[in-house]
Amino acid sequence: MSVFETERLYICEITDKDSVALRLVLSDPEIMKYSIVGVHSDEDITKYIANCKQQYDTKGYGQWAIFSKADSAFIGICGLNSHSVEGEDLLHVSYRLSLSQQGKGFASEATSGVVDFCKVKLKRKYISALIDPNNVPSIKVATRSGFSFLKSSSIQGFKVDIYQVYF
Repeated sequence: MSVFETERLYICEITDKDSVALRLVLSDPEIMKYSIVGVHSDEDITKYIANCKQQYDTKGYGQWAIFSKADSAFIGICGLNSHSVEGEDLLHVSYRLSLSQQGKGFASEATSGVVDFCKVKLKRKYISALIDPNNVPSIKVATRSGFSFLKSSSIQGFKVDIYQVYF
C-alpha cells in the first residue's frame, strides 16, 4: 500500500514480498555500518517486517519501502522510529538505500517526503534525525532536507548528533 509519493519515488508499506530486497540492504555490512542494530540475519528480517506491520497498525507510521517510479525497482527503506534520548522520546527519520541506488538524491528526496508526512499527516511540530557524527553523507542528506544540528548525545551506547527540523 502506497503511503505517499515524491517526484521520483513511491513510498509503500513493507510486506512479506519485500524480504529478498530487504536482505540486500539490511544484511550488507557497508550499508549498516552506522546502524545501532547492525547487520540483520534472515530471522532478523522476518522480525523486522513483523515489527513494521505492527507499527503501521498501532502508530500509523514506521519504516517503509522505497520504489522507483521509473522502473519499480526497490531502492531501500525510509521512515520513522522513536527512541528515548536523554529522557525525551524523539520521533526521528531514518533510511537505508541499496549501494547501487546511493548518490542519486533518493535519500534526500525520501527524507523530504517523510518530513512532509510528519508535518501534514501527523501534525508534528518537529522531527529529529539521529546521525553518527562520522556519517558525513547522512549529515548532508539531513541538512539538504532542512535539518539543523541541535546537539551531540548518545543512544544505546552509540554517539549520535541530533538534528531537527521545525515546522
